[in-house]
Amino acid sequence: MMMNTRLNIMKVLIILLIAVVDVVAVSAQKRRVEEVKQDMNSLSLSIDNYTNALNKIKPALADAESKDEAETWFVAGKIAYGKYDKYRVLKSIGKGVDDKAMGDALLLGYEYMQTALRLDSVPERDKKGEVKINKSTGLPKIKTKYSKDIHKIILSHYNDYKLVGRIFYVSSQDFHKAFKAWDVYTSMPDNENYSSLRAMVTDSVIGEYRFYQGIVAKMDEKYNDALNSFFKALDKGYTKKDVFDYAISCAEHEKNDSVLVKVVKEAYMRYGKDDSRYIGILINYAINNKKYDIATVIIDKAIADNPNNAQYYDLKGVLLENQNGRIDESYQYFKRAVELDESFIKANFDMGRYYYNMALKETDAAKAKELLAKAMPFMEKVLAAEPQNRAAKDALKAIYYNLNNSEKLQSLGE
Repeated sequence: MMMNTRLNIMKVLIILLIAVVDVVAVSAQKRRVEEVKQDMNSLSLSIDNYTNALNKIKPALADAESKDEAETWFVAGKIAYGKYDKYRVLKSIGKGVDDKAMGDALLLGYEYMQTALRLDSVPERDKKGEVKINKSTGLPKIKTKYSKDIHKIILSHYNDYKLVGRIFYVSSQDFHKAFKAWDVYTSMPDNENYSSLRAMVTDSVIGEYRFYQGIVAKMDEKYNDALNSFFKALDKGYTKKDVFDYAISCAEHEKNDSVLVKVVKEAYMRYGKDDSRYIGILINYAINNKKYDIATVIIDKAIADNPNNAQYYDLKGVLLENQNGRIDESYQYFKRAVELDESFIKANFDMGRYYYNMALKETDAAKAKELLAKAMPFMEKVLAAEPQNRAAKDALKAIYYNLNNSEKLQSLGE
């Protein structure tokens, strides 16, 4: 009986000891946060002080007993923002500062505050532990402790995200962080918590920085992120030609045909008269996907709108050749393209191809040589402009050989 009593006492002591250890652990992390808060009350904080404070609170951010507390992240966020502010003060009085470290502090502060916001927004519960419901909205009632202060701190640094984005882009070439900074800058006006910004920042400015955000994402080889940013720029009315050109490049890289066609169509509507490349992309897409009816409508409309554009006539000829498998029907369009622009190398190449292919089909040797002779000047012009054009060089070798022009044939080399 006495033995059982002793065993029971031992069990109780062990349980109490475990409880005490748990309390000590919790208290240790809470003390750490409290100590850091007291440190922040100092009137003479230096960059090193802020750095030390951030290092001191890091264990609390990872510890299971404190990492789910909004206060932990709120305090850490205030330290990071404080460090950024200290950098800005030093910079304003001409002191040399580490711009990258300054930017890192701002982004870190924002990251910590976002975590604090998520943890700070918790449902209100009644005495039974059940979630209270807002009768007017039917949604759970939410209570917060730090959110108001957090939004105030973030809002007070609004223009700093734009500045820091430039620092990361220009000074350190850290495109990922530039993207993050500009994402904060461009997203905040659409957040109800910062609605006051809508009267201060125009859509054109937001669109411009969405465009910059797209550029840094592209430079970071994050092509889908870049496309999303370019589309957001367009949604804000920022429709400069560069936005379309960068978006087209990203869509081509990702081989995203549906997006490519969407962007090119809008680009053509706005800038087609200045850049025939857009029609070329659409026609090539239609040809590759055998959508000849669509391509015909596009190119015929383009020619009607721009009757003196040599590239459109050449594209019409290429379209017919691909659609019917017969280059003879393309002749009039290739010919018109060269007439409109004698220096247009692609049209010269297609005219040369026409005569060369017709010569290959000709059964009369004399007529075949006549056709090869007609192809020759066009192919020579192409090779002179594009010395690495293998197709033009091979065609000329065959032409010179069949026309018994050994001197020109030898000039081509191997």
